[in-house]
Amino acid sequence: MPRDTTMQGDVEAPASASCSYGVGFQELTSANEVEDMEFYERVGKAEGLARLLSSSVESGLNPDPGSTGPDSVAEHRRVFGANTYREAPPKNFFALVWEVVQDPILILLILAALVSTVLGSAIPEERKNKHWIEGVAIWVAVIVVTLVGAGNDYSKDLQFRKLNALKDKIKIKVIRGGDLTLVDNTDIVVGDVVFLDTGDKVVADGLVIRSEDLTLDEASLTGESEPVKKDTRSAPWVKSGTKVTQGSGHVLVTAVGEHSEWGRTLALVAEAGDEETPLQAKLEVLAVAIGKIGFAVAVCCFIAQLIKWCVVNRGFPIKKINDNGPIQFFLYAITIIVVAVPEGLPLAVTISLAYSMKKMLKDNNFVRVLSACETMGGATAICSDKTGTLTENRMTVVEGWFGGRKYDTAPSSTDLHPVLLQELVMNCALNSKATFEIKPDGKMEFTGNGTECALLLLLHRNFDVDYKAVRHQHEKNMVKMYGFSSAKKMASVLIRLSDRLRLYNKGAAEWVLARCTKLQTESGAVEMTPLVRESLLGVVTAMAKRGLRCICLAHADFPLEDPNRAADFFESSDNVDANLTCVGLVGIKDPVRPEVPAAVATCKRAGITVRMVTGDNIHTAQHIARECGILYELIPTASGAGGVTELRAMEGPAFREMIKDPAFVELRRLMNEGDKAALQQLRDKINHVRVLARSSPEDKLQLVRLLKEMGDVVAVTGDGTNDAPALKESDVGLAMGMTGTEVAKEAADIIILDDNFSSIVKSVLWGRAVFANIRKFLQFQLTVNLVALVTAFVGAVAGGHEPLNILQLLWVNLIMDTMGALALATEDPHPALLLQRPNGRTEYLINWRMCKHIAVQGSYQILFMFLCLYLLPTGPKGLEQYKVHTRPYYYNLNCAEKARDALPGRVNITTANLDSAADFSCNVLTSCGLPYTTNITTSPCVLADPWVAAGMRMPSDRGEAVCMGPFGFNTTNCDLNDWVQAVESRLDDDFKTYEEDEYKRPLSVLFNIFICTQVANEINSRRINDEYGIFSGFFNNWIFLAVIAITMGLQAIIINFLGIFFRVVSLNWQEWLVSLAIGAGAWPLSLLTRFISRNLPCCAAFEAQLPPEIDDPALLSASHASPSAAGDLSEKAINSGVAPAVSPQAAANGLSKGQQVAGGAGGVGNGHANGGLAYLKPMDLESGNIKKL
Repeated sequence: MPRDTTMQGDVEAPASASCSYGVGFQELTSANEVEDMEFYERVGKAEGLARLLSSSVESGLNPDPGSTGPDSVAEHRRVFGANTYREAPPKNFFALVWEVVQDPILILLILAALVSTVLGSAIPEERKNKHWIEGVAIWVAVIVVTLVGAGNDYSKDLQFRKLNALKDKIKIKVIRGGDLTLVDNTDIVVGDVVFLDTGDKVVADGLVIRSEDLTLDEASLTGESEPVKKDTRSAPWVKSGTKVTQGSGHVLVTAVGEHSEWGRTLALVAEAGDEETPLQAKLEVLAVAIGKIGFAVAVCCFIAQLIKWCVVNRGFPIKKINDNGPIQFFLYAITIIVVAVPEGLPLAVTISLAYSMKKMLKDNNFVRVLSACETMGGATAICSDKTGTLTENRMTVVEGWFGGRKYDTAPSSTDLHPVLLQELVMNCALNSKATFEIKPDGKMEFTGNGTECALLLLLHRNFDVDYKAVRHQHEKNMVKMYGFSSAKKMASVLIRLSDRLRLYNKGAAEWVLARCTKLQTESGAVEMTPLVRESLLGVVTAMAKRGLRCICLAHADFPLEDPNRAADFFESSDNVDANLTCVGLVGIKDPVRPEVPAAVATCKRAGITVRMVTGDNIHTAQHIARECGILYELIPTASGAGGVTELRAMEGPAFREMIKDPAFVELRRLMNEGDKAALQQLRDKINHVRVLARSSPEDKLQLVRLLKEMGDVVAVTGDGTNDAPALKESDVGLAMGMTGTEVAKEAADIIILDDNFSSIVKSVLWGRAVFANIRKFLQFQLTVNLVALVTAFVGAVAGGHEPLNILQLLWVNLIMDTMGALALATEDPHPALLLQRPNGRTEYLINWRMCKHIAVQGSYQILFMFLCLYLLPTGPKGLEQYKVHTRPYYYNLNCAEKARDALPGRVNITTANLDSAADFSCNVLTSCGLPYTTNITTSPCVLADPWVAAGMRMPSDRGEAVCMGPFGFNTTNCDLNDWVQAVESRLDDDFKTYEEDEYKRPLSVLFNIFICTQVANEINSRRINDEYGIFSGFFNNWIFLAVIAITMGLQAIIINFLGIFFRVVSLNWQEWLVSLAIGAGAWPLSLLTRFISRNLPCCAAFEAQLPPEIDDPALLSASHASPSAAGDLSEKAINSGVAPAVSPQAAANGLSKGQQVAGGAGGVGNGHANGGLAYLKPMDLESGNIKKL
């Protein structure tokens, strides 16, 4: 341990020996741990402790990063530690290897390899025949599989660690050098002054300096659900890991990192990437089912081979169990299971999710919950905030109403009466938590709420007022601040003036005006009559209809002392936000983001319903919604039975009344019980509501629940603390990264880093890409499984030779699982995915279209496998070099030579009679039908004439034919039969090696063709919706190209240099050419399949996958425009992940530069006609082959 550290409990702590502060590390940490109130009073509360720490409650620490003095951040970090936590070390690579080796299938393979190696090297005859080579080769394969598996796990762990490390990195507001600034939470040190606001997460322990109703949720530490109010008197200690649920305040940091409460009590870092997503769970179920089928096939193959071996060997000869015997059969069965068990399915999901998460981060989507990647692809409804998401959050005051006058532009200080100007300045500067800084390049950097920033900008640009000076002047006179409430839509601050208490209030105009009783004019305050209020509400409505956010500024006065006033009167904002005097109205413009209308149009084409849920005035919300394309007139045929011709907006109170209506509640109950009619009735009531204005967080939560009950997959955006329940309730919660509170971010699944709606559309695209990529891999893998299992089963059961040996199957497994997953799971999304229907909740992983391609490509491969396995070995005309000769042929050709090797040493065999004994034995074996009679030799059977001469018929049993009748009377000690058996045994043993060598060339061709067809089908699998462009984007995917190159390169090495291990022979260029040609034949076959599917009415109807219904006339009319007018799916659009605002038909034009949809009779989808236009099938997107169904 370094000398400058000491140990405190189990935590390594900085030493206090060199401490240059009035309080040491040990003393401060101990007091913080036990919340020592005696220490708190003794040091002079937060103010006194700040002085002891060379800090200041007003100005904080020295912001200069190069400073090393007592007031510097660096010195405080050296003495009191950094705000970081010990990370759990990543798993050791060898530990991951050990985990992989625990796989039961791999253990069986290891045991079988061990037995094969031991027997092959221990038994002399086995060693002579080099049967140990197979065992060693399997060991090598096991090592490769283990290392690849461990490497995948290690890479996955590393990837998720990098991504998850960003989860705990947040921006914190601190005061340094007297200015409020944003720093990373890891940069916080003891002595910092931190500003906490509603929704913030507390990242370090501290003491309250000033509390404005600061209330914390400490459930994560104490388990108590009741929030705790903090103040400077009885509850000054603030603990890390808690969250601000209400109010605001300033806190002096007293402990950070592992020395804080959160660091001491919680193990923050869990293993990265351990969570299992729903898609992974589905695939594991599928993998188990496929594995069971593979296990059944393996058992059947083992039993069939074992029975055949026992019959051929007339029993169970122990010495032959490793000579193409039970050991090999067991290994073969295990290998079939290894190939059949698709462990690559979960791996493909992991690779795809990790790859997508990394890419989504570049698209400003930070994924906090892994399953959100895939779930977002199935989203059918998006409930979006307005401010900052659909709009730019670049708010500016553009209109106003002050002192009885309407200003069409923001007024200057000279335009206003001095009294009005003073009231506006005080309200805008003090009733605000926002700040801004002017950078050296002149740019302004804002922190805080957009509305408050707009009011500060009004002070700066129009009134030439320094808001900081105003705050500094009145800061000590601030009595209480009442934060913004979603329920009341307003915020206030209470200031002590020389002769009274004044409350400055601002909020939603109609809500504040409802609480006003007076109106401030240039001549003084006048009564707010109903007529005046109605006039002002007219001004508000006019502004709102122009898309402006209307804010009312007001104030109220209270006496300094009032004996009749309750002691806790000022604790509740309800007591003070009454009898207000209206000072003025401001209209704040927040422009719609330029890219949002196109993004909303993309959602509509993708079958996703976009709803705006906002707290704004309904007129403002409607104006913005129309600009975005959320509200529009429906085409007549899409208006439904209710006759609604336009989508509509609804206010929160009306929505609450509707869902509480007894008739609605009854319909909802019936729907949840499965009543489809009730579901349709609810859809008629809800589907046309696209804007929810003046809504509360509870309204948003209820809307999400209702949509989910109706079967929608709902994505919700949120930025406030009160949005957390809706974010949690939704299928995918989307928090705003720039304006969202930490509470909202922690409740969310994905954080939209740029608060931009178009980024949400990109997350939909990536989510669909994940699902599509898994389907691609599934189609590829199931084709391999089908071919491997069918050929293995037929080869083992129906006779013939095993089509693929153990090592070849293991190589196929490596291609299929690891390399296939890497290639197909990393395909970038194609914008055409956004022209398909959402997957929703009920979409199957395998559809009929995939089954068709699996069956066609599988049959094509099986055909050539069987041709190579059964036809090629017969040596057809022109292919005689592949002929595999039969056992009788081998007996006749080699019997004389083998007999002279086998007979010496046998009973009564001498040099003199060796040749005659050999001739006799071979004649019996090849000419007497015992066991063969060949047509190669013309020699008559030597046994026939003696039996005829004896007047008897020659027995069919060889022992009797050779030893009985004219040859003797004893089959037990018969030299002749012993000679014949010895020669036959030698021929049988040598024939196995001969047959293996004979089969090597045709089986090498089979193996090469099989790999080539798999590689070709891997390319086919890139497009699974019957698109023609299987090579579209092929050369832009370097990962896919690398996988193909590595696969074919390793295959060439195996064929040409590793034949002794894989039991193959080198192929000549003609054989390679044929293999590649047959492999490439999978492409025209696939295109033919797609052509038939798309053009035969029966196939098209069977596989019909209608695109989303379009009810927006603007989108439909775009289909009649030329491609140049309507736009196309450009490279920019592909890179951004958002298709331009064009129709599917125009999009198809852009993709294929092909045909355009002609008008005509409407297609039908979901019970509605589609405006007289034919539906576009997703499979038509690339081809331009667009036609009516």
